[in-house]
Amino acid sequence: MTTWQVATVVAAVRETDTARSIWLHIPGFPGARAGQHIDIKLTAPDGYSTSRSYSLSDVREGDTVAVGVEELDDGEVSPFLVHELEIGEQVEIAGPIGLQFVWPPLDTGAGADRGTGAGADTGTGAGVDTDPSRPVQLVAGGSGITPLMAMIRLRETTRPEATMRLLYSARSPEQVFFRDEFAALAAADRLHVDWFFTRAAGSGATRPAGRVTREEFLAAILPVAARPLMYLCGSSEYVDTLGEWLLDAGYPIDDIRIERFLAA
Repeated sequence: MTTWQVATVVAAVRETDTARSIWLHIPGFPGARAGQHIDIKLTAPDGYSTSRSYSLSDVREGDTVAVGVEELDDGEVSPFLVHELEIGEQVEIAGPIGLQFVWPPLDTGAGADRGTGAGADTGTGAGVDTDPSRPVQLVAGGSGITPLMAMIRLRETTRPEATMRLLYSARSPEQVFFRDEFAALAAADRLHVDWFFTRAAGSGATRPAGRVTREEFLAAILPVAARPLMYLCGSSEYVDTLGEWLLDAGYPIDDIRIERFLAA
């Protein structure tokens, strides 16, 4: 049976015209791992309620966490969270949920925490080498950047020596989440980001807009010889295609962690 807790909105930041980061204070919350998600439930005055899963984008403060929410055209929950929910208001949450996609990784074994819903963990393989010194390759498609941002932020405060590299595919520069934070990380030489824009590349772009190709993808990411842990998050089509390219290129299946964002 799902246990729901009351959470209070303590901060919010507009990421794009259709996306928002929301910080929630949850008294007694046990904390979460980077890569996990929570369920958020809204209840109407007439008693009707519905819930959706949202990945955590910040887990550094224990009982205060952030979620990244992108508005869905036909969504029941996301339009309210993006445009109407105000600081000081309360929602109900359940979680944290999921251990297969977390960083630092857990050797959870075969079949642990697999699912098919929005934000569900769909890691492949029977377990993963949990050596914290291994480099990490993050791969995001659109709003799939949210759980990866939790990993980047946690790295900065707990394991600054860890090597992380990010490949981020978005429709346009205007659709990028966390733009100021990425700029600050780049300026401090703390994170290398490979950008791919699929619909509009923007002024000064060195590459025309379009989907990343197999050759571009494999050239941008950390090589097999570096033994990176791979975290892929985005739409099913996006991560399934890239996952197949990784396997064909010789990346071990046990080192590939995948989270699919499904419309809900």
